[in-house]
Amino acid sequence: MQNFDFCSPTELVFGRGVETEIGTRLARRFPGGKVFLVYGGGSIKRTGLYDRVKQSLLDAGLSVREKGGVHPNPEVGFIRELIAEAREWRPDVLLAVGGGSVIDTVKAASMGIPYDGDVWDFFIGRAVCEKATPISVILTIPAAGSELSMRVVVTNGEKKLGTASQHIRSFMSLIDPELFFTLPAVQAASGVVDMMSHIMERYFTNTSDTGFIDGQAEAAMRSIMHFGRIIRREPKNYSAWSQIGLAGTFAHNGFYGLGQEEDWACHGMEHALSGWKPSIIHAEGLAVIIPGYLAFVGVRNPKRVAQWARNVMEVKEEDDAEAIREGIARLKAFYREMGMPDSLTALGAGDAPLEELAQSVTGGKTLGHFVPLEASDVLTIYRSVYQAEV
Repeated sequence: MQNFDFCSPTELVFGRGVETEIGTRLARRFPGGKVFLVYGGGSIKRTGLYDRVKQSLLDAGLSVREKGGVHPNPEVGFIRELIAEAREWRPDVLLAVGGGSVIDTVKAASMGIPYDGDVWDFFIGRAVCEKATPISVILTIPAAGSELSMRVVVTNGEKKLGTASQHIRSFMSLIDPELFFTLPAVQAASGVVDMMSHIMERYFTNTSDTGFIDGQAEAAMRSIMHFGRIIRREPKNYSAWSQIGLAGTFAHNGFYGLGQEEDWACHGMEHALSGWKPSIIHAEGLAVIIPGYLAFVGVRNPKRVAQWARNVMEVKEEDDAEAIREGIARLKAFYREMGMPDSLTALGAGDAPLEELAQSVTGGKTLGHFVPLEASDVLTIYRSVYQAEV
């Protein structure tokens, strides 16, 4: 195990109706302060969440300014607008009410508000975040885990890049599982796939002596699949949503990567796809790519993949190669249960410029660490999932 420095300072407020406490809780920290409320489409207004949150803020004596309209795959242009408005109004806190895209929009803005240059500088390595405007979160979609993480991903044209900083962690995140009851089935399923992928990107590592974290990660992945199936059948099951909500939050706060080298090749390959075509849902892209990736690395680095097949997918086969094949088959079956596409063509990416994307995602270097991928390897994986097996 490697040395590590772990910090997770976010206060997590969990349970029924906790969103109505947002005003009181923020007023304790910023009495009489200014809150910039940021959200996505009209769903928070249709469900009444917007009214509950805004009334709570006003009742607590806080001033409120708002900006809606965040789209999936948060765009740098919108973030620049938010930064300009926030600089003019000078809020004490940015409040994200939404899922990963809204939270990442707010995170990026929080870096950009006190920075003299352009916010994109943080994503291309031209600047490092040294301070940020405080942010808080009310989660409406359990998936990205951005409510507890220090990571942020932003789209600029066909480029989809990420960065990370301890300064952009939410100081307080509120999770009410009842807010998930009205999620469309595709969003609920996508969240399940996404949170599981965050653990997998850390689990596939060459670092030795990681037994404790391995066991925690394997149990979490099994739990996500178990409760994911339940919410697929019973979309208003509070108990199952509670488990999924917690799993998504902790899947991406760094715990499952403690002391080990992480991979992130699958996310890199998917970001290239959804950067090329923003209408692609991130988790659906991952559901297509991950089985192809596991088949590719399972031949080259089989021990860890076989361990996953046995301990997560509960395969009993003793031969590693057979265990890996069966584990991947069971993962594909789970994805199908969740309504995920099984190929690039089913994803709507049959016309993707695969060679160009493979070159772009590697940038003349290699991608990932578990099995470092050359551009030719990425292209092989893309082509292996181009069309579903008959």
